Amino acid sequence: MASLLVSGGRFEEALAVIAPLDSLNDSTLCYWKGLALLGNGDPASAKEIFSSLREKDAPIPGVESDTLLLCLARALRGNNDPSGALAVLEKIPANSSVAEDVLLERGTDLLALGKTEEALKAIPSSGFRSEEGKASASYLKALVAWRAGKIVDARKLFASIPPVSPWIISATTLGEVLCLNSTTNMISTLKGIELLERRLDSVDQAPLIEDQFRLLDQLYAKAGTPDTAKLKNWSGDASKPSRAKLASYYQAKGELRLGHSELAESLLDGLIKSYPADPLSDQASVLLVSSKLQRGMGTEALSLSVDRASASPEIRARLAYLRGLAASSAGKPEEATMAFVEASTLDPSLAQDARFNQAVLIAKTGRGSLDLSQAAQEIVQSKAGVASEEMQLQIALDLARRGEASGLPMILLVAEKATDPAIKSRARLAASELNMKSGKGDAAISDLAKAIHENSSEPEREEYLNVFLKDTGYKADTAAVIAAARAFLEKHPDSSFVPEVRLKLAEALLSSGDVQGARVEFEQLAASSAGTDLGRHALFLAAQSAARSMDPASIDDSLMLLERVAETGGNDRMVWQARLQEGALKNAQNLPLEALAIYDKILSSRSPGGTNASAGPDAELIAAALMAKGDTLHQLGAKDPLKEREALKSWQELASDPTISLRWRNQALCKSALILESLGEGDAALATCYQVFKNPRTGEPEQLWHDKAAFEAGRLLESRKQWNDAVVLYGQIVAEGGPRSEEAKARISKLRLENFLWEN
Repeated sequence: MASLLVSGGRFEEALAVIAPLDSLNDSTLCYWKGLALLGNGDPASAKEIFSSLREKDAPIPGVESDTLLLCLARALRGNNDPSGALAVLEKIPANSSVAEDVLLERGTDLLALGKTEEALKAIPSSGFRSEEGKASASYLKALVAWRAGKIVDARKLFASIPPVSPWIISATTLGEVLCLNSTTNMISTLKGIELLERRLDSVDQAPLIEDQFRLLDQLYAKAGTPDTAKLKNWSGDASKPSRAKLASYYQAKGELRLGHSELAESLLDGLIKSYPADPLSDQASVLLVSSKLQRGMGTEALSLSVDRASASPEIRARLAYLRGLAASSAGKPEEATMAFVEASTLDPSLAQDARFNQAVLIAKTGRGSLDLSQAAQEIVQSKAGVASEEMQLQIALDLARRGEASGLPMILLVAEKATDPAIKSRARLAASELNMKSGKGDAAISDLAKAIHENSSEPEREEYLNVFLKDTGYKADTAAVIAAARAFLEKHPDSSFVPEVRLKLAEALLSSGDVQGARVEFEQLAASSAGTDLGRHALFLAAQSAARSMDPASIDDSLMLLERVAETGGNDRMVWQARLQEGALKNAQNLPLEALAIYDKILSSRSPGGTNASAGPDAELIAAALMAKGDTLHQLGAKDPLKEREALKSWQELASDPTISLRWRNQALCKSALILESLGEGDAALATCYQVFKNPRTGEPEQLWHDKAAFEAGRLLESRKQWNDAVVLYGQIVAEGGPRSEEAKARISKLRLENFLWEN
């Protein structure tokens, strides 16, 4: 039974048959268990079994010693030890009955080591007599072409391989589709979809079927609108249960992308109930709970987010985190806190988000204690971007709720320093409300709307604040903000609040895409506030509105407005912001030399010694100017290669300045690496990428360029055929648990596929 199941590729069933038996003392059972483990993706355990069988040297009926050595070599390769596998293969004589398999294995090991030329020599066409051997050799040659970047040749080779076995059919289909998917051509994407659909249309328990479904889902997403009709047909076909199970899961993912949440949830719920112990149901549970939460169904999400003890730690951590969100939404703070702690324990990468949610729960349930919460203070001190700013605001609101005098100054500090517009807006609104109160410092900031309505003796102030209350941080609020602002200006044309309301109206119009309307309001505000900082700010925003039209006349108008800002402000920050914007517009007009002159003017105004006194541009503006100068020089480098060196010089100056924030320095290094690569300096490009990836981020949680550098380094390693180094690098990205960890996992999987790691 075990032999038949393994031969049919049904490895889990074979392991289930062998499990209750004493395979340790039965060499035959032990051998088939090793093959089942190898086929099921557990080469480490398989290696132990085959090594033990070799040491015992016990005879296995029907299995030659050379076959055992071949199995051990495959297990070693599966454990990322192709060199060890090659050493084992050397012990098998050339006239062995498994000679063809040895040739294939040797070629695969050499390919895994990046030795493509040697791999080609190891798999000569004349060395194979069986049809399967010839097909496998052709497959390896297709992989070599893929590795060399010869995508067109690789695709032709994959397509020409005869369908001699289920594994060959699946592997060559994946190879051909990956070739198609390596381009941005939508026609190629659709061809890839067609190939995979045709392959999956006739199979059930085929080798690599999960990989094929995963790739098909990626292509559906890439195509824009996932075609769920085919998946729906497959999921309802009871004659192919394995395919139906996978199709049901991926149909649910497609329906979620289309916004059909209820249908997706029904599919996921049915999958979980039909296959309660299947790992796919673990993933389905995470999708289902996430969907419920996004639809505001906290109580239902909580009941569905129970721990799945048999799932992987990563899945269990994600479920625990979602359970915490659901419990918080359902008004069960103690249960939420326990869930967040569990999530942090299972997956440390979730600790930061979990701590933040715990701290917010304290704000809801232990009023007056948030400023004493160690968890809240850790979030603030970590300077973790939006999370830290949000936590600082929560502490300030909590202090104000208690009537503490320190509450208002802290809210004003958040309003001044926050980088997130939504947090800045909420802090400014809270500060305005506190300043307008009649002394009731113990009133809850979270009940701001109620406080406004209680202040009915001042309808003008109520309507003024109502304009800002309409903005809850969502784009859908824009229409309501515009209507409320216009109503206020019409009803109270002489109010002292008119400038602020007009500014809010102009910003809302700009956000809605009405750039001309926004420009009119900004210029009107500038005219009524001439000579003030507000007036200059309005002029600057009017210039930005004009620039967004991107027609020649509007760009000229924008430049004129920016020049007015720059000429009336001495040397304050807005002057240099205006100059920086002028440079961008000169580039938009295809006048790069004029843009460079402006950037040099900004850079020449730096304070002596690199300090950023009020007389010159600050570090942020210097960084932006250096970056823009490098970009402009790089643009000129298309016709004048010497300009590329100048671009490098600008970016390297930026990258070497420790006073400039990490996000700028990392961005400069990433761009430098790309230029170095184009100049043929591959070693320097790779070293530069590694410098970004290794830059300490303790003081600033920069993620975008950190991840980009890591993937660029991985790409360079792959182009050099340093596959093992690339896998190690992608593994570090996965270990960090960042936003691109799934992409890194996919890269590792693709590399393993190309290395024939899924061979039975």
